[in-house]
Amino acid sequence: MDFIGGLVCLDFANTVGPRRSRPGKEAHDHLGEPADLVAWCEQAGTIGGNRARLLRRRVERHPAAAAETLARAITLREAIHAVFAAIADGEDPPGEALAEVQRAYAEAMAHAALVTTPDGLDWSWAASTGLDSLLWPIARSAAETALTADFGRIRKCPGHEGSCGWLFYDTSKNGQRRWCSMRACGSWEKARRHQQ
Repeated sequence: MDFIGGLVCLDFANTVGPRRSRPGKEAHDHLGEPADLVAWCEQAGTIGGNRARLLRRRVERHPAAAAETLARAITLREAIHAVFAAIADGEDPPGEALAEVQRAYAEAMAHAALVTTPDGLDWSWAASTGLDSLLWPIARSAAETALTADFGRIRKCPGHEGSCGWLFYDTSKNGQRRWCSMRACGSWEKARRHQQ
């Protein structure tokens, strides 16, 4: 799994791609089953290894609940993509997508508590063995990005003739990053231009 978005919520939106199918390249969904969601969260750093092991056991023991959490995760993912793809295109985000991000954020923050950290105060999640807890940091990232990010730096990759659609937060010094990654879409576009 590639983590090129620069923000948890954008990386989560990029767990399927390309966003538009093209000849010979169908979309690949990295969240094909509930265990994939746990693996993604561990790789993204939103949960640690011990918690991941505990939640993997929960997935095995409660497959129906795990499938419901995965369905909610995909709904949240698509809402996040809709919101930030619209922002990247200079458009207003769809109301239904904003409402889903808000719903997920409200659910997440109902389980949050302010705690002291070495840097001051921050939010922490109440201990939970529920699989929905996997979505809390993602929902928080989406809401905080919507409220505080520089929208001019939220980009949608135009690679593969617009089919990629992955999102990223451009932190380059000159604000001119164009591709989701140079080794993927950037290289493909260079090769395409060379052939032409």
